[in-house]
Amino acid sequence: MRDAIALGVQAFAALLAGAVLVSIAAERLRIPAAVALVAVGTIVGSVLRVRPPFDFGPTLLFVFLPPLIFEAAWNIDLQALRRCVGRVALLAFPGTIATAALIALVLARAGALPFGAALLFGAMVSATDPVAVVAVFRRVGLPSELRTIVEAESLANDGVAVVLYGLSVTLLLGGAVNVLGAIGWGAYAVVAGALIGTLCAYVVSWLLRATNSAEYEVTATIALAYAAYLAADAAHASGIFATAAAAIGLRAILRRNEGVLRHGDAVDAFWNAAAFVANALVFIGTGLLIDVTRIAHEPLLVVTALVVLTISRALLALAVTRSHAARTTVFLAGMRGALPLALALSIPATVTGRAEMIDAVFATVLVTLVAQGIPLEHVVKRLYGTARQPAESQAAAGDEPAPLL
Repeated sequence: MRDAIALGVQAFAALLAGAVLVSIAAERLRIPAAVALVAVGTIVGSVLRVRPPFDFGPTLLFVFLPPLIFEAAWNIDLQALRRCVGRVALLAFPGTIATAALIALVLARAGALPFGAALLFGAMVSATDPVAVVAVFRRVGLPSELRTIVEAESLANDGVAVVLYGLSVTLLLGGAVNVLGAIGWGAYAVVAGALIGTLCAYVVSWLLRATNSAEYEVTATIALAYAAYLAADAAHASGIFATAAAAIGLRAILRRNEGVLRHGDAVDAFWNAAAFVANALVFIGTGLLIDVTRIAHEPLLVVTALVVLTISRALLALAVTRSHAARTTVFLAGMRGALPLALALSIPATVTGRAEMIDAVFATVLVTLVAQGIPLEHVVKRLYGTARQPAESQAAAGDEPAPLL
């Protein structure tokens, strides 16, 4: 037991050290760190057959995802979110559902998968992951409203995708699912998750009034991230919506009561570091799982999915933005990341076509990250080359909404 624990710690430390080195190199080369981490991980995993020192699917969903969701929601610009909530909702709810349904219909019609399996595949690849683009956005000085649309969309469509995934698995395993029942269950998962997260935020805000310790404040937010997620999961609601609502709710409460959180800078610094650690481990672990010899096993499935994803993302970008720069940015931000991989690896072994879907999800994630991630900074710099001032200064000057007009 002792030796096994020591080996696990060594593997974890080596993985984290490698992730830091790759991230530093990526920063110097002006490549999104997530893209570099996945690329290096893929090379190491394919050549040396190295695999992550943890069970990727469950570990991502229950260990890494709560802090990743919390940090992203914690740093969302609340004023910008209020201005663009309608566009975020359009992307995250009908946008995600329509993307999954369109993929399912096209794949089933092309004969790549039966409809039930095609719907499951569509649910897995419908969620975007902005982690690879946020650092680029901040370096270039992207307008806060546009950055908020991309970040908030990802938080919400992750939750929607997980709900669709659960419904699809139930359908494939022979469970009774009808349209009205599916809509009702999906609405319950979203609303109940948000309510649970908000309630947890109020409880933690009340507890914070009793302390003046930076350590306690940081620890309270860590507990909040996991407590909201696990409480919602226990209630068969959306843990993602619960954690996001907890972070946004606590942030809003603290804005109204400025004296409650006395060490906000320490909390922010912790979550920035925690997000880096979690993201680095997740993306290098993602790369280690991708076997390049397998991504061409399902060419019809992969090519069809990529074509549909590209078309649907372009249509969604047209629907929520008006300027060429904003449309291009929203389109490029539609990369797929670690969540589809975790969902794919969590498919029950009894589901027909499981191996094919896992290979196709891996290929979809790799292609979208590389094809959209590598040219991202160059493209965004050309579009926003003059927008060097911080987003807050742009907002104060009244220039922020311009790219969306």
